[in-house]
Amino acid sequence: MLKYSEYLKTNDWHGKRRHKRRRGTRCAICASVSNLDVHHLQYRHLWDVMLLDLRVLCRRCHALAHDLMRRGLLVFQSTNHHHRFALTKAAVKKALGISAVNCFREKS
Repeated sequence: MLKYSEYLKTNDWHGKRRHKRRRGTRCAICASVSNLDVHHLQYRHLWDVMLLDLRVLCRRCHALAHDLMRRGLLVFQSTNHHHRFALTKAAVKKALGISAVNCFREKS
């Protein structure tokens, strides 16, 4: 089985990183422009990832999303990527105390 650190050196991962640059230069949750990562909404194993299941998140939102899932505070009832991201975004924003209005004002 391929270790995650080895997977990060493969052409498959580099293709997904190129996708990140095309997908956006801001966090899809808080609109931060720094420390951006690719978040997997779901994958069964490293090689079974659809580009639709990837979202660009800053490290803060990315870590918080995983923490909420680990603690059972973010539970998905569907494998649909839109559903998963909508729930993730709402849960992370709630945990951060960010509303849609606050996000808009911060960008100005």
